[in-house]
Amino acid sequence: MHKAFFCPIVLLVILAVIAPVRRGSAADTMAYVSDSPGSSAPYWVAKETGLFKKNGLDIDLLFINGSSRAVQTLVAGDLHFTGPVGTSAMNGRMAGGDVTIIHSIVNTLPYYIIGQPAIKSPEDLKGRSAATHIPGTSADFALRLALMRFGIPYRDIKAVMVGGAPARIAAVMTGQLDFAVITESGKLQGEKAGLKVVLDMAKQNIPFQFTCTVTSRKMIQASPEKVMGVVKAMIEAVHYFKTHKEEAIKIMQKYTRGQERSVLEGTFEAYKELFVEDGYPTIEGLKNTLDVQASWDAKAAKAKVKDFVDLRFVKELKKTGFVDRLYGRR
Repeated sequence: MHKAFFCPIVLLVILAVIAPVRRGSAADTMAYVSDSPGSSAPYWVAKETGLFKKNGLDIDLLFINGSSRAVQTLVAGDLHFTGPVGTSAMNGRMAGGDVTIIHSIVNTLPYYIIGQPAIKSPEDLKGRSAATHIPGTSADFALRLALMRFGIPYRDIKAVMVGGAPARIAAVMTGQLDFAVITESGKLQGEKAGLKVVLDMAKQNIPFQFTCTVTSRKMIQASPEKVMGVVKAMIEAVHYFKTHKEEAIKIMQKYTRGQERSVLEGTFEAYKELFVEDGYPTIEGLKNTLDVQASWDAKAAKAKVKDFVDLRFVKELKKTGFVDRLYGRR
């Protein structure tokens, strides 16, 4: 009698435990890489407004701190999609990983060079000390590309690697170093401390593959309809962000755990202009990255831009008029 009851009960318990796991495993995983307001916002918008579901997707949106970690997780097979900066996606690919850029969010450098008030112009950076990041990060590339634009060899500055944005801005605010490359939130912090914006790099329109959506070629081959759904959802999320200010700010507040309204206002105005409408990656920006990295990486010197992207999804959406209809141009 006891055994007759025990077996079905055990079976029901096991099924109750397994069932949620199976339902959860049906979802596709996607990671955003920064919890600062800015270029991760379209991923948050797509999740919060139901745009993933609208496009037939069941997405578990995760936070993985840093592009390199997210790309490594994708390569390991523990993610289906992620939103890193282009440099990390390219390095993952050059290291032999199955990483492909399918969509872009920002095609230029949303950075500022901020420094001591004595620095009057970009040309004045020559010979001064810079708080820098690890070679190969987007901040490092931003500085190198800016210097190239103004004819200043990298060796003509005194580069001191201090790490992430908080450490870089702190090094300049305390007077230890002369200047640093930072994003919108760091710019606001620096200006409050009396530092000066030496160069607004976004206004320079330097082509650079900043935030982009990536997946694996394996995913593209196995589930092209899901990949198309992600690209559509992200293009729609950018449109929503641009056209729904208050809702976008509320979503940013949620994911940044209550960032100041003034910072979010500034972020919204900046990224409203920076976000790419049609989702096309910047081929010129990818080439710029390879050109800079070739100075220390032989693989970059031999690489071809076409190896890093699959444009079929953004091309199809543009060809069919999806983007134009979204923005009321048709």
